[in-house]
Amino acid sequence: MREDERTGAAVASTGKIVPLPHADAPHGQDHLTWAYQTHVTAIYQYIYGRVGNRPDAEDLTAQVFVKAINGMRSDVSVPELRSWLYRVAQTTLADHWREYYAEGTGELDDDVTQPPAPRENPEAIQRVDSLLATLPESYRRVLELRFLRGYSVRETAQELNLSETNVKVLQFRALNRAGRERGRPS
Repeated sequence: MREDERTGAAVASTGKIVPLPHADAPHGQDHLTWAYQTHVTAIYQYIYGRVGNRPDAEDLTAQVFVKAINGMRSDVSVPELRSWLYRVAQTTLADHWREYYAEGTGELDDDVTQPPAPRENPEAIQRVDSLLATLPESYRRVLELRFLRGYSVRETAQELNLSETNVKVLQFRALNRAGRERGRPS
């Protein structure tokens, strides 16, 4: 930000002229209003770039300035004030993300040793079981691990002592065969 020689106002990097608080102007509310008006857009854009949605960015920007009211000094330079507002914005964002990601941690406390919930559709289960019974053991095993237990290709390969490529080929062949078996009359 540079000062315009004609008006004594500061010229922001956007080219917009913003008045600097005068030394003889009363500090306090005028200084807070000036600081808000001059920095709210930049702080909002900074926060929006990190949260990616307007409602959260607006709420967090408001929080930054509410927090800033308590510690804002009027005897600092414009760059120092801007730097301080960005630090307040960073801590506000950190608090936001900490709270955002802490919401789902209660689920982690569940006992992982308890048996899975019972399957809901017995008819579908019977069809899957009968279809799997028609497949060779290697095909059945790959499909069970991949789709019923949710293993990744890598995990399936490790479980079966096969290469990942081999697992992909077996999965492809098993799905093709299962599709053909499903189409046959019972």
